[in-house]
Parts: sequence; structure tokens; C-alpha cells
Amino acid sequence: MQTLIEAEEKPLGVIESLQQGFNFLNRHLWLLLPLIILDIGLWLGPRLSIAPLIQGVESLLADQPEMPADVAANFNTAIDTLQAFGSGYNLLSLLAGLLTGIPSLMARLDIHAIGSPISPVILLSDWHTVLLLVASLIPLGVLIGSYWLTLIAFSLEGKRIRSAAFLRRWGWVWLNVNLYLLALVFILAFFSVMFGVIGAFALVFGAAGALFIAVLWIFFIGFSIWLSISLYFVVISVAMDGVNLARAVWRSLNVVGRNAVSTLGFFILAQMLMEGFARIWARLSVYEWGVALSILGNAYLGAAIVTAAFLFYQSRYQHWRRTRAMIMLNQSDEHA
Repeated sequence: MQTLIEAEEKPLGVIESLQQGFNFLNRHLWLLLPLIILDIGLWLGPRLSIAPLIQGVESLLADQPEMPADVAANFNTAIDTLQAFGSGYNLLSLLAGLLTGIPSLMARLDIHAIGSPISPVILLSDWHTVLLLVASLIPLGVLIGSYWLTLIAFSLEGKRIRSAAFLRRWGWVWLNVNLYLLALVFILAFFSVMFGVIGAFALVFGAAGALFIAVLWIFFIGFSIWLSISLYFVVISVAMDGVNLARAVWRSLNVVGRNAVSTLGFFILAQMLMEGFARIWARLSVYEWGVALSILGNAYLGAAIVTAAFLFYQSRYQHWRRTRAMIMLNQSDEHA
């Protein structure tokens, strides 16, 4: 059976990928079901609030000695942000699956700004309970996200979903996404310690040290942006090709490196669509009927964009493989 990608002689462009993503989703609307069920559960189900813990952190921060005016202003802004996060975040949002790209509306909206029936709010005031919940909800969320990504991959390839191969791929995606998460946590911890040590030494040199820290921070932000775009297709590669994490990283770097402009265009356009419509969903979600409509709209748009990302990646990677095979064939003919 010939897939959409195999039928293409040239790699798909940005607009073509999005168009085919929407077209494919229109023929497979059942791919929306996991997204809709998840968001409805987060909307109507209980809410786990970490507000008491955040208030404790705020109390500790508020007891700090007097600081310069400019530092105090930034400090107060950080406290306000922390307070808003603590009061509006639902810990069950972790079920949306970190790194899996599940377009969950409820995971990104403030729970106080959502029109909803009265749902029980469970206040969590013990760090051990929160850590245990986080350690349980993250892999469970990745399991849900891996299931959805495997559904898309098998549907695009025309493979049977009710099969042992699907279960194996699902478990494989779950394992590698969790390894990916652990690797990112380790890298983040390493850079945090490194910046802490460098910052402590730099402060000894006064203004020059502060300037060095600022330049280093700008470099780190730029590097983080480049890395996030370069690794954009890692999870998609695992789900689509069934490769391990190391190969998925290499394939993502390969596709992005050889198609930097197109990938950046796809990334920016996808973000503009999601963020632009997110503001519409937020305005509608103050009404109960608006929440239901927004869940459907966000699931449809997000699923189409993720499907388009699958198509874009696979088209570019297979085009590179075909081109390399043709070059090697020509070289072998010349030596013959």
C-alpha cells in the first residue's frame, strides 16, 4: 500500500504539509477522540492545586532582607508570577504528556478563567505527596501522549492499529520519550549548576562580571532556541520510524540542518496558528458552551498541525534518503 509520502516525488513544502495534515485528519476524525476525552476529563474532573505550597514559598521569599529598588521590583514580579501559577495550575495537567505535543486546551488555561460546573478542588500542602503525584502523572501522561502519536504514525502508514506491532511501537515510544525527558532534566541540572558556579565567581569582578553573566545568559537563550528547533522532530521520529532516541536525535538534526529555512517556517507558522487561536479559545472559555466549542476547535487545529509535522518530517527525511541512494548509485556506475 502506497502512503501519502511515498507518492510524493518532491518533499512537501510548509503549506503543502499543513494542507495534507488537515486533509488527512478530515478523513480520520477519530484521531480527535483521545484529545477530546482528555480535555473533558480535565475540565469536569477534580483539580489538584498546589497553592498552599506556593504560599509557603512566598512566605520564605518575603522574609528576605531589604534589597536595592531595581532588584526588589524584579523580585516582586517573580513572586506575583509564582502566585498566579500556584493558584491557577492544575497538577492533573501533567496528563497532557510532556514532550508528546498533545494539544490540550485545559492544560494551558488558568482554571479560574474557565466556565465550568463546580468541581472539587483538592489542596495539596505536602511536598512528599506532590512529588509522588508528579512522579506518577508524568509517565502516565507520556503513556497517553505516546498512544496518540502511535495512532497518527500507524494511520499515516496504513498499518493495522489492532495489532501486536502497534502495542510494541506504543511501548517503544513511551520508553524513549521518558528517556528523552530524563536526558533533558540532566542537561538542565548540569547547566544550572554550571551557571551558579560561574555566577558566583563572576560576582567577584563587579560590573565586568555582571556584564559577562549577561552575555553568557544571552548566548544560553540563543543556544536553547536553536536546540529546541533542531530537536523538533525527535519524538516524531521515534513514533514514525520506530528508532531509538539516539537515532531519532540524529534524524531530527539531519532534517532540520538540511531544511533549516523550511523547518523554521513550519515551526513559526505552527506556533502562530496555535497561539493565535489560543487567545480565541481563552475568550470563549469564560462560558460553558465556549469551553466545549474551544475543546473541539483546539483539538482539531492541534491534531492537524501535529499530523502535518509528521508529514513534513517524513517527506524531508525520505527525500534525503532517495537523493543519497541516487548519488551512491551514480558513483557505483562511474566506478564500474
